[in-house]
Amino acid sequence: MELFELLLLPSLLCGLAAFVFGFVWYHPKVMGKKWCEARNKDAEERRHSLSTIPFSLSFMLWLIAGFFYSFIAWNFEITDLGGLISLSCLLWVGFAMPPIVMGAFYTGYPIRAAALDSAYQLGGYYIFALVTAGMLAIG
Repeated sequence: MELFELLLLPSLLCGLAAFVFGFVWYHPKVMGKKWCEARNKDAEERRHSLSTIPFSLSFMLWLIAGFFYSFIAWNFEITDLGGLISLSCLLWVGFAMPPIVMGAFYTGYPIRAAALDSAYQLGGYYIFALVTAGMLAIG
């Protein structure tokens, strides 16, 4: 079996799960209201500015991230949940959180909103760990 075929299902599941997590994370009853407050937007303003493009791009980017996460876990033979959680933390600290925070400093993006976005990224990586551990457990 080719590596791509081997990693396809875990990658798709990781990407899909992290994308769905975004709907929960940014729901007004979870973090959406706090995010709007940090951005100085009201819920109605946010609702009118939504289009399918950000959702489509977000889904594609989570799929790409899921593939690379699966590839790294497979390549380094990380097979237990603790190792996968560690991988998630390392990827977040090294590659996800710094650009979000730097971008906030340079663009004037509110740091509270950047913190919520960065925490969402970490949650997505934790979901990658859970999905990957589940896939390894069943098969």
